[in-house]
Amino acid sequence: MVDVNLVAPVNHLGYGVVGYNVLKALRKAGASIALFPIGEPDWVGDEISNVLIQEAVTNSHLYSNTSPSIRIWHQFGLDMFPGNGPRIGWPIFELDKFNDREKLHLSSVDALFVCSQWAKDVIRDNGIEVPTFVVPLGVDETIFKCDEEERRSRPTWTRDTTVFINIGKWEKRKGHDALLEAFCEAFETSDNVELWMINDNPFIGGENLVWKKRYVNSAMGRNVKFFARFDKHEHLAKIFNHVDCGVFPSHAEGWNLEIPEMMACGAHVIATNYSGHTEFLSDTNSFLLNSTGTESANDGKWFHGQGNWCTFDRSQLVEHMREVHKRKQNGTLGINHAGIETSKQFTWTNTANKILESLEVLNEANVAHLARS
Repeated sequence: MVDVNLVAPVNHLGYGVVGYNVLKALRKAGASIALFPIGEPDWVGDEISNVLIQEAVTNSHLYSNTSPSIRIWHQFGLDMFPGNGPRIGWPIFELDKFNDREKLHLSSVDALFVCSQWAKDVIRDNGIEVPTFVVPLGVDETIFKCDEEERRSRPTWTRDTTVFINIGKWEKRKGHDALLEAFCEAFETSDNVELWMINDNPFIGGENLVWKKRYVNSAMGRNVKFFARFDKHEHLAKIFNHVDCGVFPSHAEGWNLEIPEMMACGAHVIATNYSGHTEFLSDTNSFLLNSTGTESANDGKWFHGQGNWCTFDRSQLVEHMREVHKRKQNGTLGINHAGIETSKQFTWTNTANKILESLEVLNEANVAHLARS
């Protein structure tokens, strides 16, 4: 049985969702896990989930001092690991350049896990000479799946309506300004179309209301519906089985958990063909927004020109949204079967297997190094 010291948040934000699912998948794969939570665990789940988390935290009281430690956290926070075993950092980053602090942290570990080949290339291009393994994130296939019965149970008022959805905390990087402009350009209020938004950002306070007002006061405001964040993924899966298409005009993503989850439920996707998206999107399973180049990443709040993110032609976004609407209205949109097949390749079980395979490679390399010493 493999012992792993896991340092990660466990909550319903991005890193926390990854932390919980990695814990669950590694445990299912037979690994013994000692969890060192970043912040207090805050997971709304069933009793099995609560027991899993508590047992892993209890294991940290008498953890293995020589086991590998995996820290799932930002690229500027890879400096604290338990024990003397191999230290593996797992950052989920969006931009193509790192500052000096980030380079120091990324270079200080024994190995790195990243979510995509794009991220591995960024590590290399920034001159960070640390063994780097691509470990894609996953989908919980027991929760996110195409539910024909759920789809047939849609309320009458949504049956003939084309429903787009966007999920992701309000910010410029996510393309929320471009999304609003494209939605207003693509449709009239009389069109049988809606845009559902799940975007509360816990880090910006009153700015949430500013973003919301921009949508409400727009030309298409009456066709926009807002939903609070869901603590339970079962509720999110139900929503995904009620919509037609997710729209993600993001300038950069480390991964974007919701897209493969949405595809697993049979929904279509419009998204940028850049950064983390490139690991799982193609022109067969999605409507791609092709990058027209890159620009300095600057939103005046979280990003200040340190690296770059992609640009895209908004007219292509408008075209894709109109095409999805046309197909829905003429009855040819159907279920995204290619997306469902893609999601089957990106399960948390696959993630756990990639982790264990990578740890074995690291162990073999260490044994070989000791033999040569």
